[in-house]
Amino acid sequence: MAGLPSFGVFGKLLGTAQDAYDAESEEEQSKELKDLSKDLKAANKESKNLIKAKEKKSPPQEILAFRKEFESLVKELDKTIVVYVDNLDRCTPINAIHTLEAIRLFLFLSKTAFIVAADEEMIRSAVREYHKGASERHQTDYLDKLIQVPVNVPKPGILEIRAYLYMLVSSNFGLSSSNLDKLRLTLENSLRNSWKEPPVKYSELLDLLTDVSNEDKSNLEASFEPVDRMATILATSPQINGNPRIVKRLLNVIKMRKKVAIRRKMNLDESIITKLVIFERCAGKTATKELYNLIDKENGTPEIFTKLEDPENKEELDESFNKDFIREWAKLPPLLAGVDLRAAAYLSRESIPLGIVNSSLSSIAKETIGLILISESRSSPTLIKAIKSTPSEDYLSITEAVIDKLRTISNWDNKPKGLDGLILIANKDKDSKLALSKFLDSLPSHAWLNVIKKGIK
Repeated sequence: MAGLPSFGVFGKLLGTAQDAYDAESEEEQSKELKDLSKDLKAANKESKNLIKAKEKKSPPQEILAFRKEFESLVKELDKTIVVYVDNLDRCTPINAIHTLEAIRLFLFLSKTAFIVAADEEMIRSAVREYHKGASERHQTDYLDKLIQVPVNVPKPGILEIRAYLYMLVSSNFGLSSSNLDKLRLTLENSLRNSWKEPPVKYSELLDLLTDVSNEDKSNLEASFEPVDRMATILATSPQINGNPRIVKRLLNVIKMRKKVAIRRKMNLDESIITKLVIFERCAGKTATKELYNLIDKENGTPEIFTKLEDPENKEELDESFNKDFIREWAKLPPLLAGVDLRAAAYLSRESIPLGIVNSSLSSIAKETIGLILISESRSSPTLIKAIKSTPSEDYLSITEAVIDKLRTISNWDNKPKGLDGLILIANKDKDSKLALSKFLDSLPSHAWLNVIKKGIK
């Protein structure tokens, strides 16, 4: 074998070992073993001269060598390598930065491109968390050096959400792949020409379907009917903001509740379930509790729906709720005046714990909650930046989560941690202000608390 001592050396060692074994007296054995030890040391020295020690490289040298090997491989393949990195905003800040740093090694290599899909504010938050004390300029510089061609994806509008809903409803209905392709292509073409043509009607979509029975078409039409008004609420509500992730989550909740209703033999229309799920998400946990309490008190048919659905009625709503949203929501089909909602309310409370529909928080929002609960001052730059970088659709969920923590406090002689953060959010979001105001009104009267109450009214 190359690089190893010659067989002459090995032969000598083996011969010495055999002599030690064959020696009759202990003295002879001891002498032979000493000779063997000397020969082993000599062989070891000789082998060191023959075997070349592994060359040690510094990290920069290792990286440079790897880049050269990679470039050589890409050149031999004669292909452009495009790597897609998705869902980066679901990683912890440390893993997100480690991933981006790994990508750095491949920047500026020929025929290599990386497409990174992530929320920009999330990356800023990760830089701030990973590099403690990083300024806003540092965060911007980091992104500028890493992302060479930024592409900002616009927030979905009413027409985009409408098309998305039609496709989700159709997929859940179990249409064939060929029918789904027809719908998708038609909706895409409608969106592409929306600047010069009216949007495609759902009746036109139904006409495209083949091998679908009249009964199935009728059932699908019933699911299509409320889509237009739903799209308006889902796209414009500050608690959803057209976020496809939230929209899909809501439809999943609707689908699950419908299956539970069927198993329990509840004769519940899916449109009623849908309407209540939208209320839970957009109006918040407090308003939902109030609605379900009304349903219980008035034997399933609250009088408030008769007033809300009457266009001539100017009934004033409780100031602690978002009146504009509730009035718009009340117009969403089906109308609920005179409808017994006890089964729907029971299903909502029992199948999914109250508030879970509203708990789909982004990683940034979860970090903001933690920061709010330890902050003692409204003037904290870190707290202000965190709230500013949090998606507005998470404000109400954050407010309700922090309020749930504050409800455990029994002594309100002094201002607790967490209240200042809620005030900052209340100044940015109407629904959060209403929820905070209602909570503060339920607390015992204190001079410092009365000042805060007046400040947010």
